[in-house]
Parts: sequence; structure tokens; C-alpha cells
Amino acid sequence: MKALNCFGEKLSAFVIGMILLCVGILFIVIGLTVLPVIGFVIAIPFLITSVPFLKDAFAAACRYYGI
Repeated sequence: MKALNCFGEKLSAFVIGMILLCVGILFIVIGLTVLPVIGFVIAIPFLITSVPFLKDAFAAACRYYGI
């Protein structure tokens, strides 16, 4: 049962991270084709923001907040 203790936390971090990563990649593609400067300026924060979420999703241990 310990494997499922933080399943929801890891799943939500993974989903949020993947959404941000996909949006960042989408803006990079738009930056390459339509709006070169604006697309990259918008894509960089999305890509940087997705990294912590994806790192938390694949962490070996759960994060406990203590009571």
C-alpha cells in the first residue's frame, strides 16, 4: 500500500508538467514558423516551469508535509 500513498500527488505533478511542456513545445513551433521572437519569449517560461513538476512526478520518495 505504500506505493500508492502519494499516487495522486505524482499523477497531478506529471499531468501539469506534461501540459506545460506541450504548451512550451507548441510555442517553440509557433516561434519557428510564425512569430519568431514572441514565440520563444513565451515558450521559455513554460519550459522552465515544467521541469520542477516533472522532477516531482518521478521522485523516488513522496514529499510529506508533517503535522
